[in-house]
Amino acid sequence: MTNPKRVRKTPEQRRAEVHDAARSIALESGLSAVTQRAVADRVGVAPALVTHYVSRMELLVADVFREIAQEELASVRESVDAVEGGEVEQVLVLLRELIHDFRRDVALVWLDGWSLSRRNAELAAVLVEEARAWEEFVADLFERGHAAGAFSAPEPLALARFVVGATDGLSAQSAVWAGYEAETAHYVITTVSALLRIPVDDVRRTSY
Repeated sequence: MTNPKRVRKTPEQRRAEVHDAARSIALESGLSAVTQRAVADRVGVAPALVTHYVSRMELLVADVFREIAQEELASVRESVDAVEGGEVEQVLVLLRELIHDFRRDVALVWLDGWSLSRRNAELAAVLVEEARAWEEFVADLFERGHAAGAFSAPEPLALARFVVGATDGLSAQSAVWAGYEAETAHYVITTVSALLRIPVDDVRRTSY
């Protein structure tokens, strides 16, 4: 019996494998676990071959973070845009997505991102870019609601930065402190609704 001919993969295929492996590791164990050896073990190649297809691990980590962060924002944006009840309902869905339905895998990626960016300039630049994208998305929602008279947000960007920063911190806690999602969601929704001067009855009549 002859052995099956081994198929040689193209550089593009190998790069895709390396990227996919790094992404999987990041979602399973955080960005800090994306090391040259870990990626090599996942792909099934020698560690030296990883840097043959990726010039620097710092760039790979930054690319993986960008992809995960952008997919998270797109998912939340889709949920918010699907709401037909108005700006108040959209805000409540936003807060539910950020707090109640914890994405612990993505939260751990963000948590590691803030820490590792102190020593990874490429990651730091990407992290700031993605954080600003979140702030702009939330600020736009606040601005539209304020213009429509649904609630009060005269400084939408400042309030968006506060909300994103607060929920980032709570999401980071969720990575290691589970079991308090509903309680935390209640406090966040109550606090942000008060800041926006959303009537309590408007909050209570929703299922969020």
